[in-house]
Amino acid sequence: MKKVKKIKLDWIILGNILFLTSIGLLLLLGTEENLFQDQLVNVIIGLGFFIFFSFFPYQLLKKLSSFLLISSLIFLSLPLILGVVTRGATRWISLGSFSLQPSEIIKPFVIAIIASHQGVLLSLFLALPFTVLIFIQPDLGSTLSLMCGYGGVWLFKPKTRKSFLILLVLGILLLPAFWHLLAPFQKERITSFLHPQGDPLGSSYQSLQAIITVGSGKILGRGLGLGPQSRLAFLPEHHNDLIFASLIESFGLLGGTLILISYCLLLWHLISIAENTKDEFGRLLVLGIFSMILGQIFINIGMNMGILPITGITLPLLSYGGSSYLATMISLGICHSIFRQSHYHPKELRIR
Repeated sequence: MKKVKKIKLDWIILGNILFLTSIGLLLLLGTEENLFQDQLVNVIIGLGFFIFFSFFPYQLLKKLSSFLLISSLIFLSLPLILGVVTRGATRWISLGSFSLQPSEIIKPFVIAIIASHQGVLLSLFLALPFTVLIFIQPDLGSTLSLMCGYGGVWLFKPKTRKSFLILLVLGILLLPAFWHLLAPFQKERITSFLHPQGDPLGSSYQSLQAIITVGSGKILGRGLGLGPQSRLAFLPEHHNDLIFASLIESFGLLGGTLILISYCLLLWHLISIAENTKDEFGRLLVLGIFSMILGQIFINIGMNMGILPITGITLPLLSYGGSSYLATMISLGICHSIFRQSHYHPKELRIR
């Protein structure tokens, strides 16, 4: 009698990945056919990395934390040396016909580095160079999502919770000083958010068009590829940062609700993985990834709805973009690895 272990798969993670990715591809097919093929390649590559990290022993990330620290800092510094300036920011490095955004790709590995160290001051010291390098590119969106990941780790560490809350209050008090560190276009986005009617054809254009696009979808939407805001490009970045508004225009409130349900199910499941993981590093790693994805969803949908300023931040698994999709798939692959090694043991199949 030969015993073969059954491969343990997390169908909630896999199901939500397939659903959200399919909707993202469908939206591109309806509004930006020329980008559909590129994103399909991104999806195939992302699935490859998801499979790799699903079967990768996540505990090695802790043992390799020093290597990850050095290599991630080097990789993150490349745009400052070899980067391509796009819309006033130097975030991307060109690799032939492809471009990579290091600030996206390193996020799950930085969270692993932070989760590897217990002291809040030490982990804060380790997080600082990543935060500064991403911020000066400038990339406020990635900075905010990564800080959400930090918070998820620090908040759920019993020994660092009090220190984190003190630092959080201190950070809020220092927000006025933070204003002077922003790039001019970032300041413009915030002021236009506070006074959207002040420059409707300039700095407020994206936000106002996003609100108009969401409202035009109504309950059932206009239909795939039939929304004039997205199809005729009145809505900027409708395939990327403002894809949620494009989704509502096509599929209405009903479609947006289904997407939110999918995200809630995925996030709830990540919490359940953390609860059922006895390994402290694995638990903190999942919670950090959970917080990062939650922050990214909240900020992106908030700016699509006009309740938050416009920032360059994508909607996980839905938005066009290879680097952001890859980062999300690596993150979920790590969570899948933790699930596979949790206390839920797969049954064995007996084959004669």
